[in-house]
Amino acid sequence: MSEFLLTEETGTDGRPLGRLALGTALTVAEAAPLRLALMKALDSCEELVLEAGGVEDVDVAGLQALCAVHRAGVAGVRKIRLTGLDAGPWPEMLRVSGFLRHEACPASNDRKNCLWL
Repeated sequence: MSEFLLTEETGTDGRPLGRLALGTALTVAEAAPLRLALMKALDSCEELVLEAGGVEDVDVAGLQALCAVHRAGVAGVRKIRLTGLDAGPWPEMLRVSGFLRHEACPASNDRKNCLWL
């Protein structure tokens, strides 16, 4: 079972910044605790950095949970960034799932505001 570790700090602009380490697995088995950790982290800060570099296993349930928190962040005028997508399972999973994008989805408030860009 993955552990999701949230650390909070003050960003360079003085606003609350959260960093959520996503653990090692973002799969259907982790979907409920992942969603809970993501929403709790989103509620605690104005900007959230999701650190995905340690993820070793991800499936569509994990991708959907990340998209759901991004939509919630957009609706709540919060900034969310996802780091660590250049290694591990991410490049292949994003390719085969169709999550790689060239512009943001219609749910976004900005054509460049997307986790997968």
